[in-house]
Amino acid sequence: MTETAKDVYSFLIPMLEDSLLLPNTVVAEIVPFMNVALDEGAEENTEWKVGNVVWRNMDIPVVSMERLQGRQDLGDVKRSRIAITYTLNGNNELPFVAFMVRGIPRLVPVDEDNSQFISEEERAMKDGIKAWVSIEGQRAVVPDLDYIETNVG
Repeated sequence: MTETAKDVYSFLIPMLEDSLLLPNTVVAEIVPFMNVALDEGAEENTEWKVGNVVWRNMDIPVVSMERLQGRQDLGDVKRSRIAITYTLNGNNELPFVAFMVRGIPRLVPVDEDNSQFISEEERAMKDGIKAWVSIEGQRAVVPDLDYIETNVG
């Protein structure tokens, strides 16, 4: 594939079942599951905000995309990684949000040749999910960062 001006370089980040797709300019850092304080009962309840991580002396909320998709299981949280992302609205109170992820991200160019939207009939759209896509044959979720930023409190 040749590189074009239409390519959007994005991180494809493994989760429990699917992957998370985020533009590379939104991802600040992927860190190990350290300095994470899970909310009380986070592994048993259905809340999608599952805790907080201390990163660069800031307390950042940690979100589970699996929970936003309506799944209960967080998997083995100690094997997770944390994707620190910028929020989009210039909110000085909440400049970052973190996501629980599983594996090492892979940088992929996203364009009309290697990606397509997955229809709502194939994947249920829920609050916090902007879109489902297939990128290079792998299913990925695009989070609604505005919704998450507004409702993470």
